[in-house]
Amino acid sequence: MKIVKLNKLLIVVFLSISSLMKAQDGAISIPKKAKVYFLRSTGFVGSGASFKTYIDGEMVCKLGNKRYSIHEVSEGKHECYVLFGGLKINEKVEKCEIDVKENKITYVQFFLDNGVFGFKIYCKEITEEDAKKKIEKMKEDVKCL
Repeated sequence: MKIVKLNKLLIVVFLSISSLMKAQDGAISIPKKAKVYFLRSTGFVGSGASFKTYIDGEMVCKLGNKRYSIHEVSEGKHECYVLFGGLKINEKVEKCEIDVKENKITYVQFFLDNGVFGFKIYCKEITEEDAKKKIEKMKEDVKCL
């Protein structure tokens, strides 16, 4: 008899505790991913040195001339830039902001303009059509770092 009462009490306590617990709200959120292609075809000027390419302050590739690289990033806005020839982050670096969408490819091309007083490196988002034409003449850099 005491065992039956004890079992009933344990069941009531267990049900009370379990009803107070909340189930997880929704599923675990997985970051949405997208791809960014970096393209570099700067001609003869600067072709001997690699471009150190960065996404959000993290170096992702040392990209040679006539090469492209593919990077997976989370959906949203990202800042891209390149360093060349031993430059530090605040010297002659022009950053570009890209807004990547889930399951979409964003194409970014790097340019090197050589002028009288030095050079300027910058990046620009280009269309898929333009990128595909340029990629045909390039090799993928699979060993970025």
